[in-house]
Amino acid sequence: MKNILLVLRLLPLILAAVKAVEDAIPLPSQGRKKLDLVLDIIQQAYDASDELSRSFTFERLVAVVVPMIGKIVDLNNELGLFKKSAQPVKA
Repeated sequence: MKNILLVLRLLPLILAAVKAVEDAIPLPSQGRKKLDLVLDIIQQAYDASDELSRSFTFERLVAVVVPMIGKIVDLNNELGLFKKSAQPVKA
């Protein structure tokens, strides 16, 4: 139960990180790079938190948050909340 509550406390951080990365880099087809950036942000939060590092290995935390990130991105895309940048015109 303690671990579930800890992960739920991370949800606002994860939501904010996903939104910030998407706002900063609204490019299509860059999902992997954006995910890597969000995971880097989470790694920094993990490294700074004694509570997290005592509760989870980073690998276990990633195994929990990556599916969460996927669901967040899918929902935002489905609802049209992420702005799509203009596609470059090909000659």
